[in-house]
Amino acid sequence: MEISVHGDGDDREPVLVVLGWGNHPGQANVAWLIDGLVAAGWEVHAATLPTNASSFERAYMRPLASYVTDRAFDAVVAHSLGGLVTATLDWDVRRVYLSPWWGVREGVQSAVFRALAALPTSRPLVPAAGSVGDISEPTPRETTRLSPAFVREVRRAQASLPAFRPDSTVFCSLTDAIVSVAAIGERTPAANLRVYDGGHEFFSSTGRAAVLDDVIAALRDGPAAVAGAST
Repeated sequence: MEISVHGDGDDREPVLVVLGWGNHPGQANVAWLIDGLVAAGWEVHAATLPTNASSFERAYMRPLASYVTDRAFDAVVAHSLGGLVTATLDWDVRRVYLSPWWGVREGVQSAVFRALAALPTSRPLVPAAGSVGDISEPTPRETTRLSPAFVREVRRAQASLPAFRPDSTVFCSLTDAIVSVAAIGERTPAANLRVYDGGHEFFSSTGRAAVLDDVIAALRDGPAAVAGAST
């Protein structure tokens, strides 16, 4: 796991941003999100996650828990796989979830994941394009394959999520082609949900500026700041 700091300064409140699978700050649309949070006054600590972990705890949970131990984070933004990791951790912070990967999407992805999970190997085997690496407006990214061990760990984490925290705000698109929208809906009370038009990554969509305004409001004031809003 790599964590980079953006907009650091003594007068800035730190916010942790846990990126999604295959995302990193060097991607133009991810950089746009980080720059927007910096412009709003935060010191952004952006966590880039390993893409093929064979242990969810060792690769994701423990490094993040260790990083926040000595830092005064009041809020976290978590996208996709980052949303799954963040939901498993017992942090007393305000949470803003962006298309969290709380369930495998039914259809081809679900079938592929079930087949992969049965294979006793940690070798990356299946190209991820069109499964979890898809975005609304494509930007260049590395070609990465999914490993059966990673798939098993994701499915295990999704099956054992703790109770939903009432100070959380969840952003999602009903046309998301990557994560299970049903799983998000099952976990999220209506008052904590903000639906937007676009794909899996709101920061790669044409209406991203308006959604970012609501993300910033939710970071500052919690779910009540955007209750009932939609685009």
